[in-house]
Amino acid sequence: MPLLHPAMAPIAVRASRALRPLALLTVLALAGASTSYLLALAPAQERLMRAEAAYEDARLAHSRQTSMFKTEEELKGLWQELPVRKEFAALILAVSELAQQDQVAIPGMTYTLQKVEDGLALKASMTFRAAGEYRAIRRFIYRLETTGPYLLIESLDASRSAGGPQTAAGRVVINIRVVTFLRPDQPPTGGA
Repeated sequence: MPLLHPAMAPIAVRASRALRPLALLTVLALAGASTSYLLALAPAQERLMRAEAAYEDARLAHSRQTSMFKTEEELKGLWQELPVRKEFAALILAVSELAQQDQVAIPGMTYTLQKVEDGLALKASMTFRAAGEYRAIRRFIYRLETTGPYLLIESLDASRSAGGPQTAAGRVVINIRVVTFLRPDQPPTGGA
Protein backbone atom coordinates (compact mmCIF):
# COMPACT_ATOMS: atom_id res chain seq x y z
CA MET A 1 0.00 0.00 0.00
CA PRO A 2 1.42 3.39 -0.97
CA LEU A 3 2.36 5.73 1.76
CA LEU A 4 0.62 8.77 0.32
CA HIS A 5 -2.76 7.74 -0.73
CA PRO A 6 -5.35 10.42 -1.41
CA ALA A 7 -7.95 8.70 0.70
CA MET A 8 -5.72 8.59 3.65
CA ALA A 9 -4.39 12.13 3.49
CA PRO A 10 -7.18 14.57 2.67
CA ILE A 11 -5.07 17.54 3.75
CA ALA A 12 -2.33 16.58 1.32
CA VAL A 13 -4.84 16.26 -1.49
CA ARG A 14 -6.27 19.70 -0.83
CA ALA A 15 -2.80 21.22 -0.56
CA SER A 16 -1.69 19.63 -3.83
CA ARG A 17 -4.82 20.94 -5.59
CA ALA A 18 -4.14 24.42 -4.29
CA LEU A 19 -0.47 24.25 -5.40
CA ARG A 20 -1.11 22.82 -8.89
CA PRO A 21 -1.71 26.21 -10.54
CA LEU A 22 1.37 27.61 -8.83
CA ALA A 23 3.49 24.60 -9.95
CA LEU A 24 2.12 24.90 -13.49
CA LEU A 25 2.89 28.63 -13.50
CA THR A 26 6.42 27.91 -12.23
CA VAL A 27 7.03 25.29 -14.96
CA LEU A 28 5.69 27.68 -17.63
CA ALA A 29 7.86 30.53 -16.30
CA LEU A 30 10.96 28.33 -16.33
CA ALA A 31 10.17 27.13 -19.86
CA GLY A 32 9.61 30.71 -21.06
CA ALA A 33 12.78 31.94 -19.38
CA SER A 34 14.89 29.15 -20.87
CA THR A 35 13.35 29.67 -24.33
CA SER A 36 13.95 33.43 -24.26
CA TYR A 37 17.45 32.85 -22.90
CA LEU A 38 18.26 30.48 -25.76
CA LEU A 39 16.64 32.73 -28.36
CA ALA A 40 18.53 35.79 -27.10
CA LEU A 41 21.83 34.05 -26.28
CA ALA A 42 22.53 32.44 -29.65
CA PRO A 43 22.31 35.69 -31.66
CA ALA A 44 24.19 37.56 -28.94
CA GLN A 45 27.01 35.02 -29.03
CA GLU A 46 27.14 35.28 -32.82
CA ARG A 47 27.24 39.08 -32.64
CA LEU A 48 29.97 38.85 -30.00
CA MET A 49 32.08 36.56 -32.20
CA ARG A 50 31.63 38.90 -35.19
CA ALA A 51 32.54 41.90 -33.05
CA GLU A 52 35.64 40.15 -31.70
CA ALA A 53 36.71 39.19 -35.25
CA ALA A 54 36.14 42.76 -36.46
CA TYR A 55 38.12 44.10 -33.50
CA GLU A 56 41.00 41.73 -34.22
CA ASP A 57 41.00 42.72 -37.92
CA ALA A 58 40.99 46.41 -36.99
CA ARG A 59 43.77 45.88 -34.46
CA LEU A 60 45.93 44.06 -37.03
CA ALA A 61 45.24 46.73 -39.66
CA HIS A 62 46.18 49.43 -37.17
CA SER A 63 49.42 47.68 -36.22
CA ARG A 64 50.29 47.20 -39.93
CA GLN A 65 49.53 50.84 -40.65
CA THR A 66 51.59 51.98 -37.67
CA SER A 67 54.45 49.76 -38.82
CA MET A 68 54.21 51.16 -42.36
CA PHE A 69 54.28 54.75 -41.08
CA LYS A 70 57.30 53.94 -38.92
CA THR A 71 59.07 52.29 -41.86
CA GLU A 72 58.24 55.25 -44.09
CA GLU A 73 59.69 57.67 -41.53
CA GLU A 74 62.84 55.54 -41.21
CA LEU A 75 63.21 55.46 -44.99
CA LYS A 76 62.79 59.24 -45.17
CA GLY A 77 65.50 59.62 -42.54
CA LEU A 78 67.81 57.20 -44.37
CA TRP A 79 67.15 59.00 -47.65
CA GLN A 80 68.14 62.29 -46.03
CA GLU A 81 71.35 60.70 -44.68
CA LEU A 82 72.46 59.57 -48.13
CA PRO A 83 75.01 61.88 -49.66
CA VAL A 84 74.02 63.98 -52.65
CA ARG A 85 75.75 63.17 -55.93
CA LYS A 86 77.78 66.37 -55.84
CA GLU A 87 79.17 65.25 -52.44
CA PHE A 88 80.66 62.06 -53.89
CA ALA A 89 84.04 63.69 -54.58
CA ALA A 90 84.20 64.82 -50.95
CA LEU A 91 83.38 61.26 -49.87
CA ILE A 92 86.29 59.93 -51.94
CA LEU A 93 88.58 62.46 -50.27
CA ALA A 94 87.23 61.50 -46.84
CA VAL A 95 88.09 57.84 -47.50
CA SER A 96 91.61 58.87 -48.58
CA GLU A 97 92.06 61.02 -45.48
CA LEU A 98 90.78 58.21 -43.28
CA ALA A 99 93.44 55.94 -44.80
CA GLN A 100 96.15 58.55 -44.17
CA GLN A 101 95.07 58.91 -40.53
CA ASP A 102 95.48 55.17 -40.08
CA GLN A 103 98.86 55.11 -41.93
CA VAL A 104 97.38 53.14 -44.83
CA ALA A 105 98.62 53.96 -48.35
CA ILE A 106 96.14 54.18 -51.22
CA PRO A 107 98.09 54.70 -54.46
CA GLY A 108 95.02 55.15 -56.66
CA MET A 109 91.26 54.85 -56.73
CA THR A 110 88.68 54.24 -59.42
CA TYR A 111 84.99 54.88 -59.15
CA THR A 112 81.80 54.18 -61.09
CA LEU A 113 78.27 55.48 -60.95
CA GLN A 114 75.29 53.32 -61.89
CA LYS A 115 71.57 54.01 -61.90
CA VAL A 116 69.51 51.83 -59.60
CA GLU A 117 66.39 50.05 -60.91
CA ASP A 118 63.86 52.58 -59.63
CA GLY A 119 65.97 55.45 -60.93
CA LEU A 120 65.78 57.53 -57.74
CA ALA A 121 69.27 56.88 -56.45
CA LEU A 122 72.69 56.22 -57.93
CA LYS A 123 74.93 53.37 -56.85
CA ALA A 124 78.46 54.70 -56.53
CA SER A 125 81.40 52.38 -56.01
CA MET A 126 85.03 53.09 -55.19
CA THR A 127 87.64 50.44 -55.93
CA PHE A 128 91.17 50.76 -54.62
CA ARG A 129 94.22 48.94 -53.34
CA ALA A 130 95.49 49.82 -49.88
CA ALA A 131 98.69 48.76 -48.16
CA GLY A 132 99.85 49.04 -44.61
CA GLU A 133 100.60 47.27 -41.38
CA TYR A 134 98.05 44.65 -40.36
CA ARG A 135 96.77 46.66 -37.37
CA ALA A 136 96.48 49.82 -39.45
CA ILE A 137 94.51 47.96 -42.13
CA ARG A 138 92.20 46.47 -39.50
CA ARG A 139 91.60 49.91 -37.97
CA PHE A 140 90.99 51.42 -41.42
CA ILE A 141 88.46 48.72 -42.36
CA TYR A 142 86.67 49.10 -39.02
CA ARG A 143 86.43 52.86 -39.47
CA LEU A 144 85.14 52.41 -43.03
CA GLU A 145 82.41 50.06 -41.77
CA THR A 146 81.34 52.39 -38.98
CA THR A 147 81.56 55.68 -40.91
CA GLY A 148 77.86 55.77 -41.64
CA PRO A 149 74.91 53.66 -42.63
CA TYR A 150 75.36 54.62 -46.27
CA LEU A 151 78.91 53.32 -46.80
CA LEU A 152 79.21 49.54 -47.37
CA ILE A 153 82.17 47.30 -48.11
CA GLU A 154 81.03 45.21 -51.05
CA SER A 155 84.17 43.13 -51.56
CA LEU A 156 87.52 42.74 -49.86
CA ASP A 157 90.49 40.48 -50.41
CA ALA A 158 93.79 40.62 -48.58
CA SER A 159 97.30 39.33 -49.15
CA ARG A 160 100.75 39.83 -47.68
CA SER A 161 102.87 42.51 -49.20
CA ALA A 162 105.36 41.03 -51.69
CA GLY A 163 108.17 43.54 -51.34
CA GLY A 164 110.00 45.28 -48.57
CA PRO A 165 111.17 44.15 -45.16
CA GLN A 166 108.62 42.37 -43.04
CA THR A 167 107.89 43.76 -39.62
CA ALA A 168 106.56 41.76 -36.69
CA ALA A 169 102.98 42.55 -37.58
CA GLY A 170 103.64 42.25 -41.35
CA ARG A 171 102.49 44.41 -44.21
CA VAL A 172 99.16 43.64 -45.82
CA VAL A 173 97.72 44.65 -49.18
CA ILE A 174 93.95 44.74 -49.64
CA ASN A 175 91.80 45.17 -52.69
CA ILE A 176 88.57 46.72 -51.60
CA ARG A 177 85.35 47.87 -53.19
CA VAL A 178 83.25 50.34 -51.18
CA VAL A 179 79.71 51.13 -52.27
CA THR A 180 77.31 53.88 -51.37
CA PHE A 181 74.05 55.20 -52.73
CA LEU A 182 73.68 58.82 -53.75
CA ARG A 183 70.64 61.03 -53.89
CA PRO A 184 70.22 63.06 -57.05
CA ASP A 185 71.29 66.71 -56.88
CA GLN A 186 67.70 67.79 -57.53
CA PRO A 187 64.89 66.40 -55.34
CA PRO A 188 62.68 63.83 -57.12
CA THR A 189 59.69 65.30 -58.88
CA GLY A 190 56.17 64.14 -58.20
CA GLY A 191 54.36 63.20 -55.00
CA ALA A 192 55.82 62.28 -51.62
